[in-house]
Amino acid sequence: MKFKKDDSFMPRKQKQGIIFFIGIGFGVVIAILVIALTFFNNRGKEEFNENDIVYSQSKDSSKAYKKREFEERDYTKKEKRTYKPFPFNPNTITKTQLIEFGLSEKQASNVVNYVIAGGSFKKKEDLKKLYCMSEDLYNAISPYVQIPNQEKRDIITQDLKPNNTNQKPNSDNSNISKPFAMKPEIMLDLNQSDSLDLQILRGIGPSYGKRIYIYGQKLGGYTDISQLKEVYGMTDSLYNIISKHLKIEKANPRKININTATIKELSAHPYIDFYLAKAIIKLRIELKSFKSLDQIRPIHLLDQKSYEKLIPYLEL
Repeated sequence: MKFKKDDSFMPRKQKQGIIFFIGIGFGVVIAILVIALTFFNNRGKEEFNENDIVYSQSKDSSKAYKKREFEERDYTKKEKRTYKPFPFNPNTITKTQLIEFGLSEKQASNVVNYVIAGGSFKKKEDLKKLYCMSEDLYNAISPYVQIPNQEKRDIITQDLKPNNTNQKPNSDNSNISKPFAMKPEIMLDLNQSDSLDLQILRGIGPSYGKRIYIYGQKLGGYTDISQLKEVYGMTDSLYNIISKHLKIEKANPRKININTATIKELSAHPYIDFYLAKAIIKLRIELKSFKSLDQIRPIHLLDQKSYEKLIPYLEL
């Protein structure tokens, strides 16, 4: 007897597919249950307090924790910083010297960068303007701050104030009415004065003081008071006022060796431009070396006046 194929049942491949997906579903459910049970079993077993966290961080050997630990130790050092004090002028002290004094690198940079940017400390209290200057730091260093001519500055300011506060505006007082009036006894050595010292002179503010000082550095030192006329922005009226209170005790300018200097070194001087520097080098090559300073005189770019101004700054 032959049996007919029952068409009521699903094809064999369909049955296998359904069983496969059912198996995957059971596997996913079991995995979720295992993860959930593990999470809830571990929760509450380990409860970290603050001390445990700090301890675990100190034992951790990762770079991040090492760096953090170093920063924390360094912060402690800053709070317990010791000083090796010595008198200093904040307008001229270097970053290295400030660090030797006991300031941190950031604190030292803050002081030095303030001056480089054109600021100046006229009195020790001006240090409080710095963002790094805490009250403790100021109290630690202020006894050792010495700003030259501070006493002179205070005396001048006091002397320039009218003695009689009830004095009429139109009263005859030549010491006040004249512009840039100056106490006759004030005398500064131009080559020994920095930008802050020069501000003692009436009519000289931070900008003028800085220009005069920087130009002197570029020259290698002033040899004559009249060189102030070459400073950018210097007027005849201001020059006539301040020149009476300036002197050059001993002119000892920094010299350039014309037998060894490069074009760059020569042209860095205010009295020598690129073309004159090039002419000097060319003549040196032709002569093989200069035997005397007078040998540069025939250079057509040098007139007599320029030659006389330049000679004090040259050597063989």
